[in-house]
Amino acid sequence: MKILAIALARHSQFSGILEVLRRAHEITLVAPDGTGEAPGLLSVPFTPVRVASGSRAERAVGSFLGTARAVADAVEPLGHERFDVVFGQASFGCTHEIRRVTGAPVVSHVELPGREMATARPEFPPSREDVEAGEAHRALVDQSLRGSDLIITPSRHAAGLLPPDVAPRVRVSMEGFRVGPLRDAAERRALRQRHGLPADAPLLGYFGRTLEAMRGFDVFVQTAREVRRALPGAAFLVVGEPVTHYGSEQAALGGESFKDFALRTAGVAERELMFRGLQPFPVYRELLAAVDAAVFPIFESAGHWSFFDSLAEGTPAVAARRAFFPEVIAEGQNGFLRDVRDVAGFAERCVALLTDPALRARIGRAAWETARRDFTEERAAARYEAAFEEAARRQRPARAPA
Repeated sequence: MKILAIALARHSQFSGILEVLRRAHEITLVAPDGTGEAPGLLSVPFTPVRVASGSRAERAVGSFLGTARAVADAVEPLGHERFDVVFGQASFGCTHEIRRVTGAPVVSHVELPGREMATARPEFPPSREDVEAGEAHRALVDQSLRGSDLIITPSRHAAGLLPPDVAPRVRVSMEGFRVGPLRDAAERRALRQRHGLPADAPLLGYFGRTLEAMRGFDVFVQTAREVRRALPGAAFLVVGEPVTHYGSEQAALGGESFKDFALRTAGVAERELMFRGLQPFPVYRELLAAVDAAVFPIFESAGHWSFFDSLAEGTPAVAARRAFFPEVIAEGQNGFLRDVRDVAGFAERCVALLTDPALRARIGRAAWETARRDFTEERAAARYEAAFEEAARRQRPARAPA
């Protein structure tokens, strides 16, 4: 197949999938300026649009539509080429105008809930601007989806958020993740030494791009407080940035970061946790492998890469019984599920993992086997390839009878 792939970043959740697919297919990658270094792929750059004036809804939709037009303009010179399929992200409007330019069948990827995450925490009600931005974003996404031949979304939870009329065209597939050999205890201890972490203390981790309300950072802080009461020698690692991307809590916090709010309301001093910001991918994966267990108290999401990377590293997880987690975690087999506000339940499972090496090893191996069976880049690429072939078949003319 000849595939035109549109990405908002060269190194994205689709990079591994495209690297696998290019072994058998011709891929042209449309990516932002300065990120077009794609070995083995023809790259076409575009400049994303950022609208800085107007309401939040006007800024968001203006940026998305402007970027969609920039993508279409970048692809215009390729109009003479015949692509079998075009693939891109509906959430950013990148498939919005592309059929007009190429005439090829379109497969859209959509994560949702996206901006609806602002409503995930009722104690932080969204502002009118939040609601308007979410509604405008949803309208753009829905329009893009209705103009797509097929739709890929990462979880059944995400699929349930889409308009019912597009359901026959939805295919569920989580992205792929790098799954290497399962590390043994000595390797994990060596990683702690390499990254300046306590070598022998029970170590609990929190991993996320941001430390915000919808990712439940406050639940983690409260859990850490309870774990330390049970295990005074326990240590805690936090990887993520103290900013809010999706939630609406900032309007209620008067400029205080959610990180500081979570620490203050839990009565936990910042020095009691080890904070690391966003890390280069290899370092982040090593930190995930170095902790004894990870906590994912997410209130709303369609997918959380750090959770799947924890599976790939064989790190046991205790996650919220929400969103996509029940689709992946079999309770007590490859991880644990707890109600998202059940701090005592999170702490109890974490203490069990931190104090029982046999339990930790069993759950970690099962998590790693889940990733190896279901979530490798190769498995994801096969599912994406099947969707691309299905979309291409829909537009191929039927062969005339002999």
